[in-house]
Amino acid sequence: MLRSRQLINNRDSNLILKNKFGFLLFLLISLFISALFTSCKPRNPQKIELGDTFYYWVSTPDSTPGDAMKHYKDFKKLEDKSSRNLEHVLGQEPKFVWIRSEFIIPPEFRNQPLGLVIPHLRFAEMLYLNGAFVSMFGSFPPNQQSTLFKSHFFNFPPNMLNQNGEKNTILIKVFSQGKSGISSHSFIQPSRFSFSEHELINFRHARMYMFFEGTLVFTFLLFLVFYISLKTFREYLDFALLNLATMFFIMPFFATEMPFYNDGLLPFIIFIKITFCIPICLMAYLNTSFIENFEHTKLPFPIKITRIAIMVFQVLLIVFAKDYVTLMNICPLVLGLVFVQLGFGLVVVIMNFVKKNNRRLTIEIVHGYMPLILSVFADLYIRAKDVTQTYPFITIFGWQISILAFIIILSVRFSRVYSRNEQLSTHLQEEVESRTQDLKYANNELSLLNDKLKQEKIRSDMDLEMASVVQKRFFPQPDKHFRGWDISIFYAPQAKVSGDLYDYYSFNDTLNGLSLFDVSGHGIAASLVTMLSKNVISHAFLKGYRNNESIDSILTKINNVIIYEKGEIDNYMTGLLCRFEDSKDTSHCQVEIGNAGHPYPLMYSKKDNKVYALSGNDGKRHFGAIGMKGIAVSFGTSFFEMDEGDILICYTDGLTEATNNKLDQFGTESIKKIMTENSESSAGELVEKITGALLNFTQGKALEDDITIIIAKRMNPKDFIPDMPGDDNVLIEPEEVLEELDTVE
Repeated sequence: MLRSRQLINNRDSNLILKNKFGFLLFLLISLFISALFTSCKPRNPQKIELGDTFYYWVSTPDSTPGDAMKHYKDFKKLEDKSSRNLEHVLGQEPKFVWIRSEFIIPPEFRNQPLGLVIPHLRFAEMLYLNGAFVSMFGSFPPNQQSTLFKSHFFNFPPNMLNQNGEKNTILIKVFSQGKSGISSHSFIQPSRFSFSEHELINFRHARMYMFFEGTLVFTFLLFLVFYISLKTFREYLDFALLNLATMFFIMPFFATEMPFYNDGLLPFIIFIKITFCIPICLMAYLNTSFIENFEHTKLPFPIKITRIAIMVFQVLLIVFAKDYVTLMNICPLVLGLVFVQLGFGLVVVIMNFVKKNNRRLTIEIVHGYMPLILSVFADLYIRAKDVTQTYPFITIFGWQISILAFIIILSVRFSRVYSRNEQLSTHLQEEVESRTQDLKYANNELSLLNDKLKQEKIRSDMDLEMASVVQKRFFPQPDKHFRGWDISIFYAPQAKVSGDLYDYYSFNDTLNGLSLFDVSGHGIAASLVTMLSKNVISHAFLKGYRNNESIDSILTKINNVIIYEKGEIDNYMTGLLCRFEDSKDTSHCQVEIGNAGHPYPLMYSKKDNKVYALSGNDGKRHFGAIGMKGIAVSFGTSFFEMDEGDILICYTDGLTEATNNKLDQFGTESIKKIMTENSESSAGELVEKITGALLNFTQGKALEDDITIIIAKRMNPKDFIPDMPGDDNVLIEPEEVLEELDTVE
């Protein structure tokens, strides 16, 4: 028996050594391929380089080469040489732009056909030489189609070229959207040279990926059969599906070689969703599942549900993206969630590496992923070193090598299982007892883990309850009275803690301002941002009020400080900041409201008996929210007057976006109707009527978001009844917050 166990151990050790040897072999192959496709340069004769001669002019969809020449002086130099230069100067929105370049044929190139090679140009283009149409790549709207990673070649016959030192003009009408750009390494050569280099570029950037498809299809079918034969090995199914998802993922790299893509049978946006966007989400999910099952680790049920929810959310975001620009805008969120999914797999690897019993499996899986990891760093290094060119994706080569490595690893595992089954047939009882002990140990571990999770949940619930109490005490009481105002505030967190923040600013019994902000997200993170922001907003408003600063300037300073204070926290917030220029003698009041991406407040005018949405009347474009680092902002401002009987209502989107069982939204029409029909009611009564209408609309459905409502009704200042002494709202401004604010400003 002892000798048999030694034989098994020796066999496992040999398999591990073979696995390591295979890994080193594939690593060397990876480095060789990377060097081959990044350093080899064909030796061709002189070229006419065009990268420094590009000029651009933004035009309309129906513009012609004649229009472009009429606006010759309006063309601007395309100084940006990066591979996404058009995106940098035009943005990601769909636009038509003319690219102009001029060249003179050198004597050695005269009277022979020339070829223009543009290694990279997105999205679609139509090229003219000296006013004559040459060719087109891709398709313009409404049936737009991109050439993706394909190199572009344009043949110029001698009869189209101006010889003998005369200038030749190239005009390219480009449909630009998303991550578009024109290669600064574009060049002209005699066609016999330029076409061969064009074909080489196409091979490196598109066609070579076709070879991977066969490997992926074969691997998918092979391990699907393995799983059907051995259903207990769930990692075989994960690996098979992972190859299937990868097969779809790399299709865009050689899409232009497939007839159904070039024929436009499948719209571009649908093709990209199916082949590029959705597969990467599935690959992240399947990678973590593969690691989990490979290392025989079961993640807790809540984490499994979270992973599934993340994947479903990503897929729904992609499916319902209405156009390509929307798809580009959601990319950061989708990719962020991809890294979250992969993070779960990394946690499994670290957990098992710490445990001695599973360390061998962890080392095996790290060996399998090592080519992918190294190729990712190689890709990042190459692209950071030179942003002007588009290189082949070494990461895809690394992933292919990792797949081959896992084929070896899983085959070794299969061989190991087969050997172990032979031993089981000889020493069945011993193996059964050993597995029974392992099962008992696993059950004990699981029991301890469950107990620990229960304790953690109890502790988490207690912390959440304490956070709720602290947050509620942090906000001012909603029943404060001010001269000339009847104010009522409704505050309802969706959970224990809220991402909504409200405050008012006063001197004695005079109301100087109100604020209402809504932090993105829910839970502890959002509530911490509200408490971080409260004193920052208060101080910025009071300082700006004293210095008579405009409300949008105050909001801009708040934005700068919040970005500085919250650091790398992703949450941002929208909000309203109101300033009142009040008078003790009349019911007339000047109001200024700044809006940072928040739902428009409403005002009921007693004079007109009508409700208006305050969408800003400063004549500027309004965009941006507070706390989004690196994003330009322009906050809207509304200036208006309020007289006795006028009513102002501010609210968070949890009110208007609340849905019933049919998924209809509550909206603003119900609010306008209540304000119009009950304009003589007090602010508190209006709040009760609005919340009552909301309850009837949702039919008791649980809140989907935090809800805060502020109603401020203008009253006659002479009717004011002051609060009892001690009811003033005292604003605490820590000295360090004030110093930090001044520093950031």
